[in-house]
Amino acid sequence: MSTYPRFQAEYFIHQSMEELQYYASVFRDRIAPAFDGLEDEAKRIEDEEYARLGQFVDPDHTDGSEGAEQAYFKGVDFYLATDAVRQGLFNLMIAGLFHLLEQQAQYLAARILSNPIIQPDGSGGFQQLKSLLAREFRINTESFRCWHQLNELHLVANTVKHGDGRSSDKLKALNPALFKDPNDPLPQFYGLPLRPLVGEGLRLTSDHFNAYKACVENFWSELTDALLPIFCPQSQPPPLTTD
Repeated sequence: MSTYPRFQAEYFIHQSMEELQYYASVFRDRIAPAFDGLEDEAKRIEDEEYARLGQFVDPDHTDGSEGAEQAYFKGVDFYLATDAVRQGLFNLMIAGLFHLLEQQAQYLAARILSNPIIQPDGSGGFQQLKSLLAREFRINTESFRCWHQLNELHLVANTVKHGDGRSSDKLKALNPALFKDPNDPLPQFYGLPLRPLVGEGLRLTSDHFNAYKACVENFWSELTDALLPIFCPQSQPPPLTTD
C-alpha cells in the first residue's frame, strides 16, 4: 500500500489498518502476557496449600498423602478455571477482529463509496460492502486470495457470538482442528457444558490471532489494489502521429 493515500477510500483503509494495529497491540502486549506462567502459578498455589494443610497434620499418625492430594487438586482447579477465562478472552479478541472489520466496512460502504450517503441495510457491514463493491464497481471480493481465511474468521466470530448453530457446524466441517485442545487429556462428553466460557469449544491461540489479523490486512490491501485503477486510472499516452 502506498505511504501517501491517493484517494479518499484508500485514506480510510489506511486509517483502518492503523486501528487494527492498535487493537492487535492490546492483545499482544496486555491480554496475552497476563496469562504467562499459568502452570507455575498453579504449582505455587499447590505448594502453598500443601504447606497450609501441613500445619494441621500430626506426622505420627498420617503420612500426609491426603493433604498432598487435596493441595494438588486445588492447583488443578485454579489452572482449569483461569485457563477457561484465558481461552474465552482469546476467543473474544479473535472474534473482535471480524467485528472491527464489520464496523470499518460499513462506514466505507455507507459514507465513502456511496454517493449520496446511504444507511446501513441490516445485512452487516461486511456484507453491505461486499454487495456494494460487486454492484457498483464490479469487484468480486470472493476472488481475493484472502477470501477463504476471511470467511473462516467470519464463522469464528459467529460461533463466539451465537454458540452452537449453523456457523459452528460449518466451522467444524471447514476446520475441525480449531475445536481441539492438544493439551487436554480428558475426552469431550456429549451433553456436558463446553469450555471455554465463550466460544462453544473453540480453542484459539495467539498464532490464530496473528494469522487472522494478517488475513484482514491482506483484505484491505487487495481491496486497495482493486479500487486503484477505478479511482486513479492511468492516463492514456498520446496517439502516435506520422509526418
